[in-house]
Amino acid sequence: MNAEVFIDRTESGIEITVLQAGLSSGAAHKYDSAEKARSVLEAFGFESDLIDQQLASVAQMPVSKLLKFPVKDIPDEVLRDQQFTAASFDAA
Repeated sequence: MNAEVFIDRTESGIEITVLQAGLSSGAAHKYDSAEKARSVLEAFGFESDLIDQQLASVAQMPVSKLLKFPVKDIPDEVLRDQQFTAASFDAA
């Protein structure tokens, strides 16, 4: 299913959030290093060059400012393998 993936810089690392149409794939997941976040983004199927570019960009941004990846078809089992579990939500 198509998913929107966002990353942001926290005081202690990188946070990844995944949204699917009408679903949130659980709370954002925090990683204490860019390398750990990279491994999750690679598992989602993003290209290394794009990951490098986005991680470099987010490192220059203020804390908690979201950076969006292109919409990606990420199989549900890949999300589950990375501990992202879907929960429905109502958009306002």
